[in-house]
Amino acid sequence: MKKKKTEKGVSLAEIAREADVSRMAVSLALRNQPRVSAKTRERILKIAKKLGYAPDARLASWMTAVRDTRTRDLMPIAWLNSSTEEAAWRTHSYLTPYREGAEKRCTHLGYRLEEFWLRKAGMTSARLSKILYSRGIHGVILAPPHDGLGMGRVKLDWQHFACAAFEEKVLLAPQIHRVAQDWFYNTTLVLKILRRLGYRRIGVYLGGQVERRSSHASRAAVNYFHLRIPGAERVPLMINKEPAVRFDQLSAWMKRVKPDVVVGQQSELVEAVRAAGYRVPEQVGVVHTALEDDCADWAGVWARKREIGAMAADIVIARLQKNDFGLPYVRSNTLIPGQWHSGKTLLEPKPRM
Repeated sequence: MKKKKTEKGVSLAEIAREADVSRMAVSLALRNQPRVSAKTRERILKIAKKLGYAPDARLASWMTAVRDTRTRDLMPIAWLNSSTEEAAWRTHSYLTPYREGAEKRCTHLGYRLEEFWLRKAGMTSARLSKILYSRGIHGVILAPPHDGLGMGRVKLDWQHFACAAFEEKVLLAPQIHRVAQDWFYNTTLVLKILRRLGYRRIGVYLGGQVERRSSHASRAAVNYFHLRIPGAERVPLMINKEPAVRFDQLSAWMKRVKPDVVVGQQSELVEAVRAAGYRVPEQVGVVHTALEDDCADWAGVWARKREIGAMAADIVIARLQKNDFGLPYVRSNTLIPGQWHSGKTLLEPKPRM
């Protein structure tokens, strides 16, 4: 029998001959290194694509193993902080899990996070692009502002970077790969479990930021849930367009709709419900749809923000190892489902009255 011919990939030497450059220049261009001019790099990449070049997966695996040694020099990945507070991602307990998850995954895979503050005096997108490129930083994780107001447009020189961001609506442009909590799943999970536990007057209090950041997925989950329960049990949704909980607004809404449990994603909810004159959880339960360190003893859904941070790092690192730089032709949304967590703000099951 004839031996089956093994398919041979295009080598760096072949690309170098076609481009009339050195093999080293090809290697640097494929790794997006600044020692090759942008014009030369683009020409080399076009030739590599034309010849059908594909990176050796075994080599990427070997390089990962090399980085995972005790004496490794960890490769940097930029953590872009767009908050008005420079230390937001280290001091706010509801945000730090994102960073901790990304940092742990980076360290495990031979990388390290290096933070850059987008609102630093004199910092512009053009200047930041030059700083990152000159330092050999080609991986970027865009962290949204801690106030949830959004990042608008970020104008990096995207051709040099492999990027990922958190959530859907916080970055207006460009369209890059995103990782977020699964808002629809998490809200639906809460509503189903509460009904199983015996709660029938389930009131949902949504902040305007949650509405925007979830692309209305939380609201859609509530509306779908209402279609599946008797009309007498459908509690009108309360949407607060302001960043903080309006105690007077919440009190008036509760007196009107008479919920036996309040569901939301604000850390002030327990205080607000008590201020309205109700005992938690004896009279009214409170459930958080995105639990993390700041509300760890509440009942609700554990949002898995550390896993979300780790997934963002995975996306960036995978693109780096494939020399996949620039804006994606088709961007992806990765949704991480949460997990139910019992806590002191809810009676399980609800006592019969």
